[in-house]
Amino acid sequence: MLAALLLAARLTVPLDSTVLLIRVLDVSDARVGGDAILITDAGAGRARHVLIDGGEHGATIVAGLTRLNVDTLAAVILSHPHADHYGGLGAVVTRFPVRAFVYGGTPRTAVTYRALLRAIDSLRIPVVTADTGVRRVTLVTGDDSVELRLLAPPPTCGALPGDAGGDAVNNCSVGVRLTRGGFVMLFPGDAEQAELGWWMLTEPSLLRADVLKGGHHGSSNATSAELLDAVQPRAVIISANGRQHPFASVLALLAARGIPTYCTADNGTVTVRVPRNGAWTITTEREGKCHARVVRN
Repeated sequence: MLAALLLAARLTVPLDSTVLLIRVLDVSDARVGGDAILITDAGAGRARHVLIDGGEHGATIVAGLTRLNVDTLAAVILSHPHADHYGGLGAVVTRFPVRAFVYGGTPRTAVTYRALLRAIDSLRIPVVTADTGVRRVTLVTGDDSVELRLLAPPPTCGALPGDAGGDAVNNCSVGVRLTRGGFVMLFPGDAEQAELGWWMLTEPSLLRADVLKGGHHGSSNATSAELLDAVQPRAVIISANGRQHPFASVLALLAARGIPTYCTADNGTVTVRVPRNGAWTITTEREGKCHARVVRN
């Protein structure tokens, strides 16, 4: 709890922001997918940035953040220890000052993951472990605030074997619920049905959102009718490389419900703009319709 309070204090921003930008970055390539979301409190004065995941390639995410004029990261949040989410973070923490690193504490024996944690330790970046309950981080922006609630993975994740398989690690994701005024966006990481079901049982009120970051790159094991009933999203954004993901069944489910869907493979970087007063909007780097790709886990 003390660590969470210290993190909240570090993220206090004494500036008058008018627009919050949430960018689901296009960090995929022909071989891998990956996730990287940049949250920017943009307005008068100095912008503050929070990064959720960093894709797999350090050069890709560092170049993207540099183009967006990022100089410091108020926090880096790792949803779960899979390389397509943490692979780029070693380069990120080396290139940019990072004020806090947030993760679930799930054990992993992967050499690259352990190297990332060693780098964070050597750089003396404060670490917050979101391993129990719901932790709250508040970005104070003038007379309103942006709140990030961290949804912890199930308690069993602390005892997960270091060499556990993909589904088990996916189901130990740290979720993030962002709110600004009446706007809510949910980032479930790669959580699959087991963890999503646990959240629906333990924190159902926190799942309702205007925009859903599609879980597990648009895989069928992370998007269900039950989840959509709980979230009731008005839009879904999927980060995928267009080869392994997204699944046709997921796109069909979203289309049947009339939910606008955006995919980084087809639309490039997708940006949600949330003004202090007024309606939120979504813009894309390029026009295009989400296309299902080869179904391969």
